[in-house]
Amino acid sequence: MSQVIEETQAEKGSSPLAKVAGAGMAMMGASSLPTIEEHHIDHGHAPARTWACLISGLGWLAGGVAFPFHIWSVVIIGGVLQIIAIVVNVALNGAGLGAKSNSDWAAAKAEAKAARVAA
Repeated sequence: MSQVIEETQAEKGSSPLAKVAGAGMAMMGASSLPTIEEHHIDHGHAPARTWACLISGLGWLAGGVAFPFHIWSVVIIGGVLQIIAIVVNVALNGAGLGAKSNSDWAAAKAEAKAARVAA
């Protein structure tokens, strides 16, 4: 007779795929890995992510429209735009235009409150 053992996901831990994906997202500035800090309260609104999404969307649109018509040069350009989107995201995160940490948000809120009181 076999015995069924039920384990919760918390007992098992993260899957290897989730760990690799989380590490990749963390390199691009996302807060997908569990940390001691609370989750970011910015909900992803950062210039780095906005520009990366716009470039990626443009590449997807160009490649997606050109693929059925076998316009391979435009399909390749669409793929290159996907890579450029990743590079832009990493570069803008490095330049400080990525998601703010909780301590940055706390400082910005305190500064805004002080400005409101002073006005």
